[in-house]
Amino acid sequence: MLLSRMTERTPGELGYRMPAEWERHEATWLSWPRREGISFPGSFDRVLPALRAMVAALIESERVCINVCNGAHEAEAMEVLRDLDPARITFHRIPTNEPWCRDHGPVFLTRNKQPRLAIVDWDYNAWGGKYPPCDLDEVVPTRVGEILDVPVFYPRMILEGGSIEVNGTGALLTSESCLLNENRNPNLK
Repeated sequence: MLLSRMTERTPGELGYRMPAEWERHEATWLSWPRREGISFPGSFDRVLPALRAMVAALIESERVCINVCNGAHEAEAMEVLRDLDPARITFHRIPTNEPWCRDHGPVFLTRNKQPRLAIVDWDYNAWGGKYPPCDLDEVVPTRVGEILDVPVFYPRMILEGGSIEVNGTGALLTSESCLLNENRNPNLK
């Protein structure tokens, strides 16, 4: 796997761009929740039908890649998804602390030449350290890069993937409270 640490060039200089979320893509990545996680106290079982419905809607037009901790965790997810087309769902043994893959997962980049796909691995500290631990979540993008065998870029900036919105042509929307907060990137003020 090509890591950006090997080069001083930015993804943009190498021809990569961050596509808009509405652009055509091959798959959506999810992290399956764990019953012992902190995200759904007292409501874990009520969340599962919503996850199933989301996966069912996604597989109508794309593959779904789901991070699970181990075989038992995969079996739990498979039970919830049992009547869905298994050919459209791929499980990956990438343990996570919490299920918020849009925040801790990879941000994909594309370009017109090979390798066409790359990943940005932002640093992740679970919303400014509010919900520790996040050690497993923090390494998810690199693990996905290893599985896909694509370059991974490390900008050394704390960012939740859900805190940005891009248009695919260079514009990015975010908020100061997310990225410039003292508990995320105090050096950027």
